[in-house]
Amino acid sequence: MNRREFLIASGALAAAGLTQPKLALAQVAGKDRDEVKSSLRTITYNVLACRGYPRVDANETLLARAQNQMAIRFALELGLYKPDIVSFQESPSEKLVASIARQMGMRHVYFPGGFPGTIITRFKIMESENCPLIRGPRPKELFTRHWGRAVLQTDREELALFSAHLHPNKEDIRAREVTEILAVMGRDLRSGRSLLFQGDLNHKPDGPEYKRWLDAGFIDTFAEKGTGQPLTIPSTAPIKRIDYILVHGPLARRLRECRVLFEGAFRTNPGDPRSFALSDHIPVMATFD
Repeated sequence: MNRREFLIASGALAAAGLTQPKLALAQVAGKDRDEVKSSLRTITYNVLACRGYPRVDANETLLARAQNQMAIRFALELGLYKPDIVSFQESPSEKLVASIARQMGMRHVYFPGGFPGTIITRFKIMESENCPLIRGPRPKELFTRHWGRAVLQTDREELALFSAHLHPNKEDIRAREVTEILAVMGRDLRSGRSLLFQGDLNHKPDGPEYKRWLDAGFIDTFAEKGTGQPLTIPSTAPIKRIDYILVHGPLARRLRECRVLFEGAFRTNPGDPRSFALSDHIPVMATFD
C-alpha cells in the first residue's frame, strides 16, 4: 500500500463514521507489515512533544487546529514506512504515546524524564529499564533528558535497544554521559548479540563523542549505507546532523540502507508560509535484511 492508498483508506474510515477508527488503522498497518517480514526497519525521531513546528503567525490557526489530531497524524505518517521499531525523544505524555502506538498496532515502553523517551515496536518487549546505571542513583546533572534500555524479541533474535537524548550544549556533561552509556552497554557489547543505539545525541560527526562510539565498535548506519542528504535539524531547512542510528553485532552485517526522511509531513513546504512539520527534527530510518 503506497502513501496515497493509505491516506485514502484512513479517510474512508473517517467518512464512514466508524466508531473504532484506531482499530481499523492498526489492522491496515498490520497488513502492511506482513509484506516486510524479511527485513527489520527502525526509525528514531525527536518529536518536540508532538506540538508541530514552526510556530509562526502565518500558521497559528492551522497549528492550533492540528493539536487534537497529532496522535493520528504521527501514526499515519510513521505508518507509511512500515517500521518495526520507532524511538521518540522529547516525547509527549504517555497517554498520547499510547494512542500513537495503539493506532499503529504496536506496543510501547515509556522512559520518564525532563524530556521523556519512548520505544514503540511490533516486537515483544522482554525487559526495559529507565535510566540504567552501573551503580547508584542518577547524578542530577546527567541524563536530564532521557536514557533507556529495552530488550526486544525480534523475528530471529533478541535485540538490545538503547535510546538516548544527550545534553544539548555542555560538552563536558555529554562526555560523562557517553562514559556512563558505554559502561552500561559493556555487557551487551561483549555478548555478541545485536545492539541498536539511536536517538538525539546532540553532537555532530566531527565531535569527540562520535569517535568514541566508533571506537566502541558501533557502525553509524548513515555513514555506512546512507542515501540522500544527511542533515536532521531543523525541518524547515536542515543545517546539521545530530540524530543517529548506531548498530553493533550481527545486525550490523545486515544493514541495507539508512535515510533521513526529509519528506512528507516531516518537513515544511518552503513555498507555503502556513505549512508546518510534525517536529523541528527530521526522522532517521535504517533498514536491515
